Amino acid sequence: MTNPVEMGKVVETAVYRHVAVSCSRKASSVGYYRGGRKDKEVDVVIEYANHRNVLIEVKYREKAPISDDDAICRICKEASAAIIVTKNMDDYGIYSTASGDELLRVPASAFLYLIGHAEKNGYPGIC
Repeated sequence: MTNPVEMGKVVETAVYRHVAVSCSRKASSVGYYRGGRKDKEVDVVIEYANHRNVLIEVKYREKAPISDDDAICRICKEASAAIIVTKNMDDYGIYSTASGDELLRVPASAFLYLIGHAEKNGYPGIC
């Protein structure tokens, strides 16, 4: 629990699992993206038949740094939503990329709670 690298992997796995279970009925696929010049990745990619894709990147560390060179910033134009899952409860809001795209920052605990709540209560339009 004190190793930040290991905790990042635990949270990334939890996010992927919750999204995969919650979205598997309506999504065409749930996976990840790896590619580009530096073989960068996006942790979770939810693909829908209507091309309303969602990108999720887990940055479970202090200040959750994101650079405009990260894969999620480079390909967010191709998605209907891009989400950065952060560590701290006060690390939330809209992040604007250099190209003017907007990504939503959400703390991991809030993200996982909301996905679980939506799954339990069957909210339409969520996953």
